[in-house]
Parts: sequence; C-alpha cells; structure tokens
Amino acid sequence: MIATARLPATFGVEVDFDLRQAPTPAEAAELRNLMAEHGLLLFRGHTLTGAEQMGAAACFGRVSCDGGGRPMEMHVSNTRQSSAPAGELIFHYDYAYDPDPITVISLYGEEIGAGSTPTLFASSAKAFDALPPRLRHQVETLSALHLCVMDRAAPAAERAAMTGARIERGQPGWGPKDWRNIRPLVWQSQAGVKSLYACLQHTMRIMELPIGESDALLAELFDHLYAPKNVYTHDWQPDDLVVWDNITVQHCRPKPNDVPRTLRRYEVSDIDLTEQYLAVGRANKFL
Repeated sequence: MIATARLPATFGVEVDFDLRQAPTPAEAAELRNLMAEHGLLLFRGHTLTGAEQMGAAACFGRVSCDGGGRPMEMHVSNTRQSSAPAGELIFHYDYAYDPDPITVISLYGEEIGAGSTPTLFASSAKAFDALPPRLRHQVETLSALHLCVMDRAAPAAERAAMTGARIERGQPGWGPKDWRNIRPLVWQSQAGVKSLYACLQHTMRIMELPIGESDALLAELFDHLYAPKNVYTHDWQPDDLVVWDNITVQHCRPKPNDVPRTLRRYEVSDIDLTEQYLAVGRANKFL
C-alpha cells in the first residue's frame, strides 16, 4: 500500500511514492483510487524529467497531445513563454466553459524561487458533501452557465440574457464569444465523485432562476466552496508535483509576485482542445 499524509484542508494528500520509476498497473490503480478519494495528490522530493511527469499523468488517463500528435508539454511561468495568462486568476476549473473540460492537471515545480507565488485549491466535491440537506436537494435540480469572457460584475441584465448558444469548438468562426457551456450544477468526475460545479471566474448564472435569485444562491454556495477549511494553499518547493482532478477541485493564483516560478504542465483529456484555445488566445492577446 502506498503511504500518504493528509494535507491541511478537507481534501488532498501527500503521497510517498517515487515517480522516477514507472508505476506498475497495480500502483497506477492505487493512485487513481487515491485521486478519487482525495481529489489532489502531492509528490515531493524527487527531480522529475518531463517524460517521468508525463508517465505520472498517464496513470489517470490519456495525456493531451499537440497538433502533431505528441504529448503536449506546457509551462506556466513568469520567466519564459507561458501557456497561462499573466496576473491574478481567481478560482476556476480549466475550460469549465467547454463541453469537455480536461479531467486531470499536473504541475511540476521546474524553477521555484524562495517565496514564489502559491497556488490555491478548493474542493468542489467536499463542498458538495458538506452542504446542508436543503441546499443539496436544491442544487441537484439546477444547471449553471459558464463563460470565459464575461465578468461576474457585468450588469445583471447582460448576464440574464446569456445562453449556451455557440459555434462548436474548432468550427469556422469559433472564438472567445463561443467559450460558454451549460451543465448540471452537480456534476461528477469520471470516477463518479459528485462535485458542486461552480466557480468564481466562470459561473455566470443559474439557468432556472431569475438573475437576482441566481446571484444570491451562488453567493451562498461560494461561502461553502471557499470556506477556509475547504481551501488548500500550496507553497511551491522545487521538484513538487501536484496532480488534481479538474472536475472536483478548482484552483486559483493570487496576485503574483516577481519571484521566479516556472511550472511544467501535462494534462489528461480524451480530446485535444488546449492547442485550439491557445491559438485563439494568442491571436486575441489574452496570452
């Protein structure tokens, strides 16, 4: 059995496992079980190559590829070209606004200066489990709209008018205005773990409610999602590898400092969608 230690939150474990050796099928299955139970896995103390990190990500499914069919290595960095926007990023799931968001994300501390910007995580699964019965029953019948380019501070009338209508990803004319999707407010991971699928950055409204009632309910849900006990702050150390379920755990980057920080990234998805988003994002100067 693989040894673990709880992290200081309602979710997540540090895993005592050397990923420099490829996991056996039995070990990979145990890691998947740990992911289903805890939502986030932290590995420390070993310098990993890109290939070793990719092998770890592959325990959880198909590693996303670039346009040439190669496993897609990305970097989130303030010292080199980055695959993520600069600045503060409030709590979100990556590609919440796509019909098929990536399922698992892995970030490895490739270049970490002392005191570099942390990453914060919140468990939507644990938040759902902890909801009062009245609220659990209510949210299970509702759906939410997720957008990329509209701020939640936009006027209520504009948000109330939003729908899920869009050009499908990759089709002619597809662009940021089409980065939107409606899905159940209670969704689940591939392992069947239920998640209160709402986040500060992308969830604009609950479709079945008038906008005022939607805002009030989302505010109540966010109080549960971002309660201090349900948030894990990860202070990066060199060679840290953090792997998490992008359906049951969301993340954020607080206002960043200038301390060097480069995180190497591989992600798990049955569909190669990231390169399409990066191309449009760069064309629109989001990156």
